[in-house]
Amino acid sequence: MNSNKMRKNQIFLLMNFSKKEVVRAGEALIKDSLTNDEAAFHHTMSVLTYWRNSHIVPLNLAHTLLNRFIHRVDKKAFVAKRLKRFDSIKKKLQRFDQMQLKNMQDIGGIRVVVSDLSKIDSIYKILINEHCFYNGDKLIKMDNYIENPKDDGYRCLHIVGKFNNEVDEERKIEFQIRTTLQHSWATALEIVDIFTGQNLKSNLGFLAYKNFFKDVSDQFQLMENLPGFQNNDRGIFLKEYLKRVLSDYTLTRQCIDITKILEMKMGFMSFEEQLKSYCKAAEEINKKIMSKNYKDGFVLIRLNVQNYKIEDEFFNRSEHDLASLRYSQYEQLLSNDKKWIITLLSTDAVGGLKEAYPNYFADSELFLNYISYIKMVVSLSIIEKKSKKMSVNV
Repeated sequence: MNSNKMRKNQIFLLMNFSKKEVVRAGEALIKDSLTNDEAAFHHTMSVLTYWRNSHIVPLNLAHTLLNRFIHRVDKKAFVAKRLKRFDSIKKKLQRFDQMQLKNMQDIGGIRVVVSDLSKIDSIYKILINEHCFYNGDKLIKMDNYIENPKDDGYRCLHIVGKFNNEVDEERKIEFQIRTTLQHSWATALEIVDIFTGQNLKSNLGFLAYKNFFKDVSDQFQLMENLPGFQNNDRGIFLKEYLKRVLSDYTLTRQCIDITKILEMKMGFMSFEEQLKSYCKAAEEINKKIMSKNYKDGFVLIRLNVQNYKIEDEFFNRSEHDLASLRYSQYEQLLSNDKKWIITLLSTDAVGGLKEAYPNYFADSELFLNYISYIKMVVSLSIIEKKSKKMSVNV
């Protein structure tokens, strides 16, 4: 972009827009005709940039709150924070007719990934003692998608808190607390979404994919509640899991359905082969990012999901406004080009960028490992059937 346009965008970045303008920007964003009017598009994106950036300080305060106790609860926990991408904001506004941008409670989001279900309960008990999660004597919003999963199988505990920004305006921040296994499921689904151009996160896309992730979620939930899993004894866990599923026809049938979808041909390869190739690509992208010795600051990432090429740009902590501006510019520039994913990451998450980046492309090895247990059930059920058939013939 030329220097005049850059200066113009910087002025917009510093402007303060009213709540009504924020609402109108949200309404404009969901219209396909928006990109036909350059002036309207530029203004809308400027308002959206202002609104999203007004959540930065509240998001940092939410992160600080978690850091007070999180590693006493789980030494291996990681925390990743993010501002919602414009494309994700647009999809959510389109999905919910009554949703207004100013009322969206997950513009700023902070994700906590812990080792098991008991740690989620411990974190929740600590958080509900904080006044920032209440309006009066009632929680602002809490959704227990672990006990009551979404239709697509999504499982996570969501709780919303309120924090003030630098001009003392209140903003909502959503905390998402999930286990490592739940996170592996969500990451695998996101990887499939990114590389296939579907929208499984919004319960759209191929029925076979939707059924696959729903059934896998049910199996993972069963696994996580077994004593062997909770005690981190893999040997006992595997025995418990195989015994439990093979003794229940419905659970065995679900494993068979999962395996059938894995074997389903998608062009020249099966869905399992396709899934592994996507995960491998994500892993390679992850390695490229990890190989960079970033200092404290922000990294703007541009990922081409067609050729898996990645471009990155580093900003020092003092250059946050510039990083946010560049983020918005690329989202505007590439808004109609579906092969690009744009995201801005902070390197100050627990353990640095290595821990922040899995919020987008986590190592999928865990997901594939637990899928292998599901396939094991099917293999054993086939052997069991053959054995029974042979005994009858004898």
